[in-house]
Amino acid sequence: MTRLKFQGLVPYPPEDKLDDWGLTPEQQETHVEQFRQMLEQRGCWRKEDHDYYSLLRFLRARNYEHDKAFKMWSDSLAWRREFAVDSILDDFAFPEREQFLMAYPQGYHKTDKLGRPIYIQLLGKIDITTLKKITSEERMVKFHIQEYERCGKFIFPVCSRIAGRQIDQTFGIMDVKGVGLSHLTGEVKRLVSVLTKYDQDNYPEMLGRICIINAPLVFKAVWSLIKPMLNPRTLNKIQICSTNYTQDLLQWVDADNLPVWLGGRSKGTLLDDVGPWSDPEVLQRLEPELPAAGRALKALRVSTSSGMHPAIVEEEEGEGYQSPKSELSFVSALSSSGSLPEPLSGPLLSRTSLGDKKSPGLAAQSSLQQQASLQQQLSYQQQHAGERQQGPERRSSSDHETLIAAVNAARTQSLVERTQALEHLYAQQMQRLKGYMPAGAYARVSQARLSAVEGSLLHRVDILEEALELLLRAQDLAWQEEERRRTRAGCCSGCVIC
Repeated sequence: MTRLKFQGLVPYPPEDKLDDWGLTPEQQETHVEQFRQMLEQRGCWRKEDHDYYSLLRFLRARNYEHDKAFKMWSDSLAWRREFAVDSILDDFAFPEREQFLMAYPQGYHKTDKLGRPIYIQLLGKIDITTLKKITSEERMVKFHIQEYERCGKFIFPVCSRIAGRQIDQTFGIMDVKGVGLSHLTGEVKRLVSVLTKYDQDNYPEMLGRICIINAPLVFKAVWSLIKPMLNPRTLNKIQICSTNYTQDLLQWVDADNLPVWLGGRSKGTLLDDVGPWSDPEVLQRLEPELPAAGRALKALRVSTSSGMHPAIVEEEEGEGYQSPKSELSFVSALSSSGSLPEPLSGPLLSRTSLGDKKSPGLAAQSSLQQQASLQQQLSYQQQHAGERQQGPERRSSSDHETLIAAVNAARTQSLVERTQALEHLYAQQMQRLKGYMPAGAYARVSQARLSAVEGSLLHRVDILEEALELLLRAQDLAWQEEERRRTRAGCCSGCVIC
């Protein structure tokens, strides 16, 4: 193959090593230039927008098969026109960002040891019911696309300039604690599948590695079925972390860049969007030599109501970085302490036996009573928040307290609904298992998680989810034992197989 030189923008020199396909840098560049010529001849290449690494990602996504890569490229260009993606950073506002992230926790948080931005998702915390109340699916999809565009046009260029080399992949951390059958079927699965398809078709090869933490039994079972279907390259990107996942993560991320709630020392949250791409000092320094930094700095100055990321706001003494408060962060509330901020902590649920068929509605009745009590407390706080603040200089504090109360109310409503559903399901399954399991095993399962029923709603949800996982495992074991018993009984009767 005759060596060709790429006739376009190459922001940073390619790495001097073989890639995963066994191609040298020279062979890679030849492929990219051939692909560029194909695109240019068909009117599908713009020098100012499509650099060396853009083309390389699409080629790699189709194993350097040019015709297949062209089909993917042209389909993506048509998709970008249909969704007006090229202008989505400027044209689309998402003021419901914080509420959305409460119900679908995800976001960027600093960089790994290779300089790649870290993207974290709490998949088990997706609350589809709340999401549907907050926004429409169309707006969710637009926000998702907008975040990918922000990564490609702002985050990657800033990270690349700091690293002094091309950075165009992310390091992912996916927390799947609480993922169950409801996440693998129904609306949650459909939404995640829609977003994943957009990612794969239009933003290929942007995931460098993903670490999956807190994998429950259900997730591990599904993974064991999916794993044989994946190619070695994909498998090399995915790591199912051990129970002590912090040690696994620290192999890739410095402790200063890993959030406290994952075992590191960084106190920032996902709502804060912490990283060099949102640091005014870094962007100010890079602005003269990196156009993307100037645009990012300009975007950073808009109000948080735009929904893109934290803002620089005008203050009496000048400009300064303002991130969401810790009590508004779903990370500090949902992922760290396991309990809600006051006044939502404390013994919210009475001690009840979920498996007691004599009182099947007792748990739901208790939850409804607690919900009514909490809503009364929050309503009182909202009504009297202004009375506790005197003078115009305290007005912002009053507004902040009212916002906290509203967020807490929505969060409590969601947790109450989840708790009721889990309690009902747990009681149902325990009743069904009674006929299958030995008496001793049934007793152990029924008491395994009922000794600590008091505490916050979040604690109660965690207890019930873990109990259901244990229950499902016990159910599988019981059915396996029943199958073995029937097989032995059939063999003793002179079955055909024997």
